[in-house]
Amino acid sequence: MSKIDSQFSFVVRKQKNLKVFFNVLFVVFLVSFVTLLLNFVIFPVRQKSISMTPDLAENSLVMMTKINHNYERGDLILIKSQKENYSESSNVVLESLVNFFTGQQLSLDRSSDNPATNKKIRRIVGMPGDTFYMRDYVLYIKPKGEKYFLTEFEISPKSYNVTFLMPPSDWDSSIGVAGSFEQMTLKDGEYFVLSDMRLSSDDSRIWGVITKDDIEGKALFSYFPLNKIKFF
Repeated sequence: MSKIDSQFSFVVRKQKNLKVFFNVLFVVFLVSFVTLLLNFVIFPVRQKSISMTPDLAENSLVMMTKINHNYERGDLILIKSQKENYSESSNVVLESLVNFFTGQQLSLDRSSDNPATNKKIRRIVGMPGDTFYMRDYVLYIKPKGEKYFLTEFEISPKSYNVTFLMPPSDWDSSIGVAGSFEQMTLKDGEYFVLSDMRLSSDDSRIWGVITKDDIEGKALFSYFPLNKIKFF
């Protein structure tokens, strides 16, 4: 091999090695960026049940954010699972990537189909300092410092709809979640959340009040189904 051929071959190999290096660097950067994005900024969540109908249909995809902690009445939030220790996923980063790129259609976590382990989307209806009670699945609220009770719909700055499937007259009220309860008052830092499907979904009527430590994200918008795109 001539000296010129040898130098040319060396240059070609060097260029190939640089190309491989930059490709690997790009992949590492992309994985790192997506991981940081999923852990600190935004992430998708699939609403698997009918608990938030009619505003959020079953199997809707919702984009959540972790960086907005200014919660307001009417906000949709993601609540941490009641039994986080059930998770069996061995690779949190890989699980996050799979969830992100498949819109949570696929999961490596074998416990994800266990209802007790699922994170839940619920609506904030009670704010710190509120006094409220429920009658026939509607919340009546008196904010701190106010004199009168108003319905949750009158007092919320964000409009929303709930599903009222009233039970038959002979329904045993001890079955399912309560449709009525007496007055209670929230302390500082406490929130009361409800599902929009009031008759049969679990929420603060079962778990009790929640705090900011229980909240994992705030809904920004739903982007699937495409004909029901909605900003919250």
